[in-house]
Amino acid sequence: MKFSKSLLFYLITAQVFLLIGHWLLYSLLLFFFPILLPYKMILWVTLTALGMSFTFFSMVSFTYQGPIVRSGYFGSAVWMLVWFYSSLAAVSTLVISLFFPVNVAFVGVLTLIIAFIMCIYGIINARIIRVTKISVKLPNLPAFWKGKTAVMISDIHLGHVLRYGFAGNVIAKVNQLKPGIVFIPGDFFDGVKTNFHDLANLFAGIAAPHGIYYVTGNHELIAGVEICKEGIKKAGLYVLEDEVVDVEGLQVAGIEYSQEAPSVLKAKLESMNIDRNAPSILLKHVPNYIEVAEDAGISLQLSGHTHLGQVWPGRFVTRRVFKGFDYGLKRLGNLQVFTSSGVGTWGPPLRVFTKAEIVEITFS
Repeated sequence: MKFSKSLLFYLITAQVFLLIGHWLLYSLLLFFFPILLPYKMILWVTLTALGMSFTFFSMVSFTYQGPIVRSGYFGSAVWMLVWFYSSLAAVSTLVISLFFPVNVAFVGVLTLIIAFIMCIYGIINARIIRVTKISVKLPNLPAFWKGKTAVMISDIHLGHVLRYGFAGNVIAKVNQLKPGIVFIPGDFFDGVKTNFHDLANLFAGIAAPHGIYYVTGNHELIAGVEICKEGIKKAGLYVLEDEVVDVEGLQVAGIEYSQEAPSVLKAKLESMNIDRNAPSILLKHVPNYIEVAEDAGISLQLSGHTHLGQVWPGRFVTRRVFKGFDYGLKRLGNLQVFTSSGVGTWGPPLRVFTKAEIVEITFS
């Protein structure tokens, strides 16, 4: 895979940050646990290698797959969160020791235990798929759709970590809900080299009489958007490419992921000639430029991307970045927006204080 300048910049910046972070953890561990001083070189080499592991396996995963690459990617991704929470534990211990006369080693061990418990909980929690039920009232909804249900699945992230077994669990969960229609607003794949067609083809097993509609997310661009769309199209899913289709009187529109300006989004929506007097649903991966969709007369926008921060305290970041539209059913004027926390994970295969969800939407 040829790396773009922006991706290389991101990887280099992330690697510098990770090495600084691992040096901080190294320093704090030696400070709190002097018993480690005779082994400081081993500790330094180990933490440096771990600090470089996720970047290394991420780069390799864009081109190669197989048990070794998948295992390395999984292990290094888990380590990223272990490192993060261990660092939080070390910093917390330092702060506590500055204000209270405590046994530093004891508090350090205690906070590290809490950090590891959170990681174990995160791994388990990420594999428990919940169903979030919402009811949406759409203006001038045809009688055909009243009382019927749709299912939204965002951010599946199929790749090295989430594969056939996970996809099978998602599909079984969706079929239990017996939806009339299914929406997938992006990040079907994780962005790594994988069995695109075989994984996508599993979703042909979803029973949705009025179709499965999908738009690309940012991770499809990383993997190669054309190979991703090809696999998804061959599976029988409808790929919306900046277009709108009529499904029994319901306008289903889709905007492909891009980093274009709001004016470009406005032009694309205007070109669709959406009927403001009929109900419309817009699939758009990122919940930004909400006002543009509202101006275009969209009834309901379905988005993902945020993962609700995926792990604590990420929610504080996503809430600020997406101005409160990072999760849940919200409204701007006549537009309703539902942003899902997604069903899959990216990077660390953990969810801490967030949920892996499939969304059941009842129309009224």
